[in-house]
Amino acid sequence: MSDVKEIRAALLGDVVSSRLGDRRDLHRAVLSAVDVTNARVAPLDTLRPTVGDEVQGVYADVTAALAASFTLRLHLAPEWDVRFGVGVGGVEVIDESLGIQDGPAWWRAREALDWVRELSERPGHESARTAIRDPRPGAAALMDATVRLVDAHLAGLRPGTLRTLRGLWAGDDNATVAASEGISESANSQRVRNNHLRPLLDAMETLSGLR
Repeated sequence: MSDVKEIRAALLGDVVSSRLGDRRDLHRAVLSAVDVTNARVAPLDTLRPTVGDEVQGVYADVTAALAASFTLRLHLAPEWDVRFGVGVGGVEVIDESLGIQDGPAWWRAREALDWVRELSERPGHESARTAIRDPRPGAAALMDATVRLVDAHLAGLRPGTLRTLRGLWAGDDNATVAASEGISESANSQRVRNNHLRPLLDAMETLSGLR
């Protein structure tokens, strides 16, 4: 017997260019990133790897799904990147024992993921990694566009800067991040200022409901 839940946000993630690296290393990295993400952002249905190089999870709302996407993406960076589709709607449990689900939230998440994959192949949109599909009246269409500005900013960051952002996103202070990077606090502060990480972090936290 199927069970139709309330309106949820389904998150689908797909590792970019996953066939270009070592598959076992990727699998271990994804498992680690998923564990970190589940610990930080509470899912309604646990984020987990599925077929191929995809991950999926269910969240209470779009902001929580975006918080999970940012956490997963930063934990895998800079070695791996991920594209995401977020779909809002009902979630239907087809087989509880096997964890098989269906429903409008999943259809829209798949539509969003396919769309952003196609968008990233267009000249000038190569940085696109995230799309949201929320059909509800009053849904913030601006959020869908804004999240791709975050994508564009992330695409321009060097590996060390991405690690600094990951530390800030995790709530570490400047001294802690600098120590983990093996650089001075002054050098890390310069990294933050020169790459405009504070406004980027503000945008990410606002989109993900953390402020």
